[in-house]
Amino acid sequence: MSRSTLAAALLFSAATCSAAMIAAPVAAAAPPEEARLAGCAFGTAAATYDYARFGDHVRTMLELSTGEFRAEFDNFRTNIQASAEAAHLRAHADSADCRVVSGDENRAVVDVTVTRTVTSDETEGLPQTSRMAMTVTIDNVDGRWLVSKVGSR
Repeated sequence: MSRSTLAAALLFSAATCSAAMIAAPVAAAAPPEEARLAGCAFGTAAATYDYARFGDHVRTMLELSTGEFRAEFDNFRTNIQASAEAAHLRAHADSADCRVVSGDENRAVVDVTVTRTVTSDETEGLPQTSRMAMTVTIDNVDGRWLVSKVGSR
């Protein structure tokens, strides 16, 4: 192979590699499906409770959370329970729609919309359908996706 042919081949090879590097998408770590599913599980749990078995709700919420949200929920759970008991409040999640807004393999932000059915003294025991919309921040803690922040939207 002549020097000019070798030079042309190397130049072509370098150009091809450069073009491939430019055309290839950057490998950004996207949040896994598990983060979205954790958001849905949290939304379903947050929307499902029975004043007569509120302890079950508390255990579930604490199992699915960490950080700031867990501390806030733990701090206010007595007031939440008292309000639920006073109104004879029962709620059940009918469906949850969850969409990842952003994130990576360590943290994700997920929009969660839950449709739920509620009965209480205020509804005179009749079921009423409502929606809860929230944005949750979910952290990967030792391989488990746990909600650390909750905001309404």
